[in-house]
Amino acid sequence: MRLAALFTVLILIVAGPARADDEHPRPFDGNFEAMDVVDAALAEALAADKRLILVLGANWCHDSRGLAHHFEDAELAATLEAHYVTRFIDVGWRDQNHDVMRRFGVAAIYATPTVFVIDPADETLLNRAERNVWGSAYSTPIEEARAWFVRWADAVPATGGLVESSLVYQSMMIEIDIFEEEEGDRLAAAYRDVGAWRLADEADRPETYRDLDREVEQWRRNLPRDVAQLRQEARAMMIGALNARAEGEAFTVETIAALDAENPDLALRFRPHQSERW
Repeated sequence: MRLAALFTVLILIVAGPARADDEHPRPFDGNFEAMDVVDAALAEALAADKRLILVLGANWCHDSRGLAHHFEDAELAATLEAHYVTRFIDVGWRDQNHDVMRRFGVAAIYATPTVFVIDPADETLLNRAERNVWGSAYSTPIEEARAWFVRWADAVPATGGLVESSLVYQSMMIEIDIFEEEEGDRLAAAYRDVGAWRLADEADRPETYRDLDREVEQWRRNLPRDVAQLRQEARAMMIGALNARAEGEAFTVETIAALDAENPDLALRFRPHQSERW
C-alpha cells in the first residue's frame, strides 16, 4: 500500500506541471509572413505613444507559453495595456520570420521566447542586451516579470562611461557586432535546414540528421556566451591599455583621447563555430 501511495504521489508531481503547461495560452498562430502584422503594430504603438513588444516564440515551446501565461496576470496585463502594444510572432522551430528579426538588427534568435521592446518612432530595439532573458519564462516568478516590463516601459539603454566613449572601444564593439551578425546568418541557415528536415520523411533526411540537430542546439547556446565573452575581453583590454597609459593614475577624457589618437591594435580572438555542414 505504501508503494502504491508513493507511486500515486510521484504521478501527481510529474503530471501536475504538465497539465498546467497544457492549459497555458497558445498565442502563436503559424503566420510565417508576419511583416504586415509588425507594420500595423508599429503604427498603432506610434499613434498611442506606446512601445511595441514582439514576443518571438512558438506554441511547442513551454517557455513561450509560460510567458503568455504571465501576460494573463492582472497586474502585468495592466502594465502591458498602459504602456505597450503587444504582438506574438511565430518563429516555428526558430526557422521562420527571420525577416522580422533582421528588421530590428538580429540575424537569429537564440532562445524561445525572445522579447523585443521597440521604440516605434525610429524602430530602435531598446533591450538588445536583454532580449534573451525570457528563454526560461516558464520557471521565472511572476514578480520578476511584472518588474521587468514596468522597467522597460520607459527605460533606455545605458549610454556608458569613459571606456564606452573611446573610438577604439566602439570599433571593437562594431567588430563584435559584425561577428555576431555573420554567425547569426549561419545559424539562421542551420535553423532553416533543421526545420525542413523535421517536416521531411526520415528517408529524405541526412543520415547524420540527429547529430546535426544536436550541433545546432549546442551552437545556439554557445553563440550568445561567446559574444558576451568577447565584449568582456574588449572591455578588459581597453581598461588595461588605459591604465598603462595613465601610469597608475585614474584615467580621464584626455587619456581616452590620447589612446584613440594612438589607435593601438587591440586584437580580439574571434572563434567562429566550426561545422562541416554550415
